[in-house]
Amino acid sequence: MPAKVLIFGERLSDQDWNQIYSRNPGLKKEVALCSRPIIPEKSCTGGTAYVDLEAPEFRSPEFLLALAQSFEKMRIVGIAEAPSQEETMRVAQLGVAEILNQGEYRARLEAPVAGTEKKIEKEEKTPIAELFDLAALIGHSPRIRSIKKMIDHLSEVDYPNAVIFGETGTGKDLLAKVLHYNGVRKDKNFIEVNCSAIPDELFESELFGHKRGAFTDAKSDKAGLFEFADNGTIFLDEIGNLTLPAQAKLLKILESRKLRPLGAVEEKDINVRVLAATNINLEQAVYERRFREDLLFRLNLIAIHLPPLRERKEDIPELAYSSFNFYRSLYNKPLLTLGDRAVEILQNHSWPGNVRELRNVIERAVLLTVENEITPALMLEAVKNGRVTARERKMIAVEIPEQGITLKAIERQIIGEILNMVGWNRTQAAQILGISRARLRRIMEENDLVENRRAVGPSGTNRIG
Repeated sequence: MPAKVLIFGERLSDQDWNQIYSRNPGLKKEVALCSRPIIPEKSCTGGTAYVDLEAPEFRSPEFLLALAQSFEKMRIVGIAEAPSQEETMRVAQLGVAEILNQGEYRARLEAPVAGTEKKIEKEEKTPIAELFDLAALIGHSPRIRSIKKMIDHLSEVDYPNAVIFGETGTGKDLLAKVLHYNGVRKDKNFIEVNCSAIPDELFESELFGHKRGAFTDAKSDKAGLFEFADNGTIFLDEIGNLTLPAQAKLLKILESRKLRPLGAVEEKDINVRVLAATNINLEQAVYERRFREDLLFRLNLIAIHLPPLRERKEDIPELAYSSFNFYRSLYNKPLLTLGDRAVEILQNHSWPGNVRELRNVIERAVLLTVENEITPALMLEAVKNGRVTARERKMIAVEIPEQGITLKAIERQIIGEILNMVGWNRTQAAQILGISRARLRRIMEENDLVENRRAVGPSGTNRIG
């Protein structure tokens, strides 16, 4: 007999189930209890699967992907008490439509089956699509508005490849999800792969799959991640860290749009959009023979450059309040407030860790405060996080890029850092440097360090801070 409800995990005791069956007698014939991560052979088309996301064996990507692929029109519902936003997004891309806590889970089971089905049928849009609409890209700076405009323009175009460039922490993975869920493939799978986490010897098996007996431990056929992403999107994060042999295998897939699992004889057609992301300069990597030029040409059909947070500081207040509201809710501090003066503290930081660092600072501030307001002093402590400033340690580090640096750029870095150390007091800066204020003023004018109070990044690039 087909099952309408699959239960993965042991969140409820036998006594709990007896009470649930007494309130909803019709459920007993339609439920299948599964204590291990093995998908039953019973048909469950159009049914619901409840999965304990706090059990490692059930929240694994392999199990959730396999479950999502096993039955047509199955709704997967996770059970967890207080999942983080990152965990919610992770399982959502693996097919989990919503997450309930223990009380909500039990109430859902005790509801009449017909009423529950009716409620599900009325839902027109899954939460995953709402999580990654254009509003997920927070900010209204010119660069962010331009990226949103491009995504909107591409929403009806079935483009094959794109590459996202950006420093660590700028939100490349979020942008990849927004591209997918605001495009023509939004109803298909989105598979995320961290290229740095896959050893070279496992790359082909993980991405393309293998046949039974292809190698010593291949005891059964395995579908690769490209196959799971068929007709959808695969996101290759940190693609610049792939080895040259792995790059060659990936290039073959992109050129032929055909897939041959390890150990297989025949190829199969594959229709996958490939989104790649990197925090390195791929053109420089090509010049250094660390990245294939032909692969870069294939991926670079559409290129999106995410700006670092220091180049879009006008977005900091909106990003800060968004993170604050999330963590205030997560840590159950409904009376906590965040004032404008505390947010101003954030504007004076250079944010080398970008948006990820900003989120961590806001979370730290929410956790540390014992009052009902995050004060400027507490925000400053959260930003500092025990680190000693350059002024306190009386030491300046000069950032030297791989291609080298000119003496002029070093001068610009050092003077910019000293000005930051003394709060742009020119008299103190001139005293530290052993030069006159007039000489300092000329150096500042030569290096575009006037009025805008700009510090200096690698190779003499401006870093607002």
